[in-house]
Amino acid sequence: MEFLDKFVIPQSLEHIKLLHYLATLVLFLFVPFISIVFGSTALSLHFRKKGTSESDKGLIYFAKDLIGMFTVNKNVGIVLGIIPVITLMLIYAQLLHSANNSAVTYLFIASILIIVSFIFIYTYRYLMSFDIIFNSLQNFESDNKTIVNDFNKLSKASRTISLRVGHYGLILLVLSIWFLLGGWNVALHPEQADKQGIFAVLFSLDVIIRLLSFLSFAMALTGGAILFRFFFWEGGIKGLDEKYLGLVKNIGVKIAFYFSALIPIFLVINLTIFPKAALSSSIFIYSGLTLFFLFICYNILYAMTKNEKVNYSGVLFILLLLAMCFSLTKDQLAMNNATELQTLKLGKKYEVMMASLTGETVKVPVINGEDVFQTRCSACHAFDYKIVGPSYNESLKKYEGKLKDLVAFILNPKKINPDYIPMPNPGLKPSEAKAVAKYILDTYKK
Repeated sequence: MEFLDKFVIPQSLEHIKLLHYLATLVLFLFVPFISIVFGSTALSLHFRKKGTSESDKGLIYFAKDLIGMFTVNKNVGIVLGIIPVITLMLIYAQLLHSANNSAVTYLFIASILIIVSFIFIYTYRYLMSFDIIFNSLQNFESDNKTIVNDFNKLSKASRTISLRVGHYGLILLVLSIWFLLGGWNVALHPEQADKQGIFAVLFSLDVIIRLLSFLSFAMALTGGAILFRFFFWEGGIKGLDEKYLGLVKNIGVKIAFYFSALIPIFLVINLTIFPKAALSSSIFIYSGLTLFFLFICYNILYAMTKNEKVNYSGVLFILLLLAMCFSLTKDQLAMNNATELQTLKLGKKYEVMMASLTGETVKVPVINGEDVFQTRCSACHAFDYKIVGPSYNESLKKYEGKLKDLVAFILNPKKINPDYIPMPNPGLKPSEAKAVAKYILDTYKK
């Protein structure tokens, strides 16, 4: 989104750090809400269809309660669903300023899709109320056959339109999440920026795994939210018959249990496909905390399946929220690590801008080879021992006095030593590759 670059000004390293914190807080608001909206819409459509085919009014009313309770109202949808994703797009435009990265474009598309999907979902919610009214009058009789026919046509049309906009809203919401994750993945792999087409990005293993992980977390959290809203919030909903409450409990427990069981699988796969530049010890700590809280949730859900008590439904929902927040923190830390070199560049631009404003001599930013090494190379290479690739003391002998050859290899790495895996392209610019090549050669000679 080049037009956004016109509204972005360089920021200091401290401000960039604050932007990363702000992005995390925005995700804490946006992702749980959008997850529950997705889960409640999907379940509402499913149980409405099932209730209609089985003539089960309990399932139809449950479908209405789901979409009515968890979308809250359109103002909440705007505050927690639309504004956060636009804010996230603006934050990433700042963090990826002048990086030639298409991540912001994906976020822009996601923002448009979320707005349209919310229009459809909230329309479905309001039409659902009309459908309930028509169902309650399904035995409507009149001596005037024209009125009866018009009533039946209107009832059928309302049901058809309601289901149609509901499905459209759900599909668009999934697409918006897909594009959001695609943009996040592009930002996480700066070395692949603008080298992949949109379909290659969206259907890459990384994005598909993250999408499945999100959908599993969303359904698990929705199951917890159902139990929380019906049995814990303000002492639970009063005046409902035991059969209906039993149905709600059974559905909520099963959904939360089955889908939360899938999360660790996707979490482990996700960690294995993270770029090495994005990994750090904190990533594994937050992943461990996510698994720990999920384990506690399993025990609570198992206890609920063995007895009729739902006393811990509030605790269950809070623990699922915490697990999701730890997972989001892990992802944002990975983003912070992956864009560290970009952050250093923005910091240098800020120094140049401030120097020009204060009348000081403007110094052209010098690319620090050590910074490039620490952010792009140190995860796989060291000077005196093997990590993933060979030690520099072993591999740099053939490059002594051949700086240009080493720069050419860094810009376009090829498999040379059969004992090691091929080196991935670090995605450096020629000036960055030259700076890091000079740094490692100079350090190697010492």
